Amino acid sequence: MTERYTTPEKGTHAWHRPLNENPARLDQDVEVRDREANRANYEPTQGKKFLATDSNAVYFGDGGEWVLAGYIARDLGGDVGHYVNYPDGLSAEEINKFVFSADERLEITRIAAPMKGVSPGQTDADVTLTVYEGGLGGTKLVEVEGNETKSAVGRVDGAWSATTSPVVVAVTNASGQPVDLVPRISANVLLE
Repeated sequence: MTERYTTPEKGTHAWHRPLNENPARLDQDVEVRDREANRANYEPTQGKKFLATDSNAVYFGDGGEWVLAGYIARDLGGDVGHYVNYPDGLSAEEINKFVFSADERLEITRIAAPMKGVSPGQTDADVTLTVYEGGLGGTKLVEVEGNETKSAVGRVDGAWSATTSPVVVAVTNASGQPVDLVPRISANVLLE
């Protein structure tokens, strides 16, 4: 602690002056915790951390604005950990459903659809993993093509957010052949 903060030697004349430098350093080192909507109430000093207690978003100050670094998230489902074979001809086939109460919302922080036999960096537009708010007939929140990954980190709007339950995850396969896919969704259920 003495490396980051000023600690005067015993018997130092005007010992209080070097100690007065410490609050500025502490201000940068101590994380701010508040609701995301209140972020503008805090100065985004260089390196300062802001944790949004309602959305689990993590921001760091760059001296002028808060920059989204990511989300503290837990997997709620959809990641079965191994490849699942999906036959050709599926059209928005429901594979998972998130149900939450009216005073909650769901935020998708990451979605991926790794495919067996597809080279890294390549995608298959005929195979999709899609998330719908309000059921299959509802609003499309986010979609990835086979072997694609999308993350809320770095997005201007942050996570994909849903307030209408259920949120449905569906697979479409129009590739002309069966495919092996690992559907992955990382999400948080948060109180409004």
